Amino acid sequence: MTSTAGTFRWGLAVHSESADDQPQPQVLAEQGSLAGFRRLALAAQVMIGVQTAWSLALGAAGGVGSTLFRVSLPLVPVLFLAPVVLFILWFRRCRINVDRFGPGLQKYSAGWTIGAWFVPLAMWWIPRRIALDIWRTTAPTASAWLINAWWVAWLAKTLGSLWVSRISGNASGYSPFDMAAGLAAGALAVLMIQQVTSHQEARLRATAQPAQAAQPAPHA
Repeated sequence: MTSTAGTFRWGLAVHSESADDQPQPQVLAEQGSLAGFRRLALAAQVMIGVQTAWSLALGAAGGVGSTLFRVSLPLVPVLFLAPVVLFILWFRRCRINVDRFGPGLQKYSAGWTIGAWFVPLAMWWIPRRIALDIWRTTAPTASAWLINAWWVAWLAKTLGSLWVSRISGNASGYSPFDMAAGLAAGALAVLMIQQVTSHQEARLRATAQPAQAAQPAPHA
């Protein structure tokens, strides 16, 4: 009986030591998600750049009445929806990340990074508040001018272009104002994604280091 109990305890000790030797799943998951986060940010930047370039080319060609529009018509849903979907997915991921930097500091949940864009009136304000909270938690000492500049450009592109088109009676759907606002909004969105992603990557690596250092050294 004593021998059996001793063998059992020895087996538990060996199993515990073997478990300690294994890589920590949490750290590996964090490293994997960091690579995925970077790829998501890059995909959003590329699609925003493509959509912005296409819009400028379309405006220069004559807008919705041009040959370019007719030729590229099958791609229009992708050109408009892909940047939106990728940006919102990236935006949600940024909101989830900041809970590791300062838990409980965010006013809006991760669900609002998606839902706020579809709530009448709130869509013109809440996403900016979420973006500012994300930035201030990610980089507390950095200026938020880029967030505000991107938001002003986005409002100019969405609301301003609609107003200009109505008062000018532009049938092409692309006025010089619309093209300028679209270029500014696209460029600032790409730059903002780059800045936020870079700062969050640095913070995520910093928070992963203590977990890696805490792993027990392999037993000889």
